[in-house]
Amino acid sequence: MDREREDRRVRLIASLIVKDELGRYLKPCVESLLAFCDEVAMVDDGSTDGTHGWAFSQERVHCCKTGKAHFFEHEGRARQFLLEWTLAREPTHILAIDADEFIADGRALRAAIDMDEEQPVWTLEMDEVWKADERNLWLRRDGGWRPHAAPILYAVPAKRPANFRIQDKALACGREPMSIRAQFRHALKTGTEILHFGWTNASERQARYDRYVEHDSGQFHQKRHLDSIMYDDRRVGLTRRSWPAALLDRKAALLERINRTEGSIT
Repeated sequence: MDREREDRRVRLIASLIVKDELGRYLKPCVESLLAFCDEVAMVDDGSTDGTHGWAFSQERVHCCKTGKAHFFEHEGRARQFLLEWTLAREPTHILAIDADEFIADGRALRAAIDMDEEQPVWTLEMDEVWKADERNLWLRRDGGWRPHAAPILYAVPAKRPANFRIQDKALACGREPMSIRAQFRHALKTGTEILHFGWTNASERQARYDRYVEHDSGQFHQKRHLDSIMYDDRRVGLTRRSWPAALLDRKAALLERINRTEGSIT
């Protein structure tokens, strides 16, 4: 991080909760985040694969173990614990992200904040990466997989309202505090995308699908959307895009994880 960045008033912290992610996308994700964020605040939700030890050894990464509420026991409480841990690092701005997601253009995201530090919330376009090869990413575009605006970049208000809290919901609670979500209509676009790689490794889909069905069963996500996870590729709509420049240095590591047939399933 250069001296100019250190002297700025903006203090952007990436905030994520993880469990057994060390063999998946965690390392390239954190490397990518630290290229444009000041720090990473991480909560380890009971990993057994060395995730906590690895995170603890990284510069500008602050990791603690989860509180009483685990993610799949009650997502809202787990994310509230993460929010409080992140706020303890005194950010001016928070990027709420998952460990299998990547910002296509971190410089554009940072520039959006620098242009208007008083803006309360920004959106990124959420894109689902379904397949990837050396030349292209293939984004899913059918049903509930279509890109959508995600208000996951927001300023921390000097005086936090009572509803600056994560929704108290067992699953699908959202990543942003309720007061931030309420300002969604006033959000500005960052002009960049967030690329979710979580479903890209086909060998993991069945286990991930089974877990969502067990904990959700259509209560929080439409059943037809959950069922579409296991569609054959011939039934899904895909759009091709090139790898973003910011990920070219990490493409080899990402492809290795995408094509892995064994490893941690999260």
